[in-house]
Amino acid sequence: MAVRVVEEVSRLAARPEPQPVNQGVSLLTEREREIAGLVGEGKSNREIARQLHLSEGTVRNYLSVILSKLDLRDRTQLAIFALKNNLVNIEV
Repeated sequence: MAVRVVEEVSRLAARPEPQPVNQGVSLLTEREREIAGLVGEGKSNREIARQLHLSEGTVRNYLSVILSKLDLRDRTQLAIFALKNNLVNIEV
């Protein structure tokens, strides 16, 4: 019996759970989505701060909160997330 339980748990753990791409977006405030989009555009903390009339420290704080909410490691992952979730406003 225990062997079957372990096998079933292993099987379920190996199967990726389908998650909607935009699931994490709903966790973010409007300002956090804006900052994530700017990261996705490749902007530095300084550029984001200037554009949004914030201090660089405030931008860093926002980024820490965003990364935590989305369970991401760094701004590269955040940039990818922003692109995948249409948070980036790129004008061609």
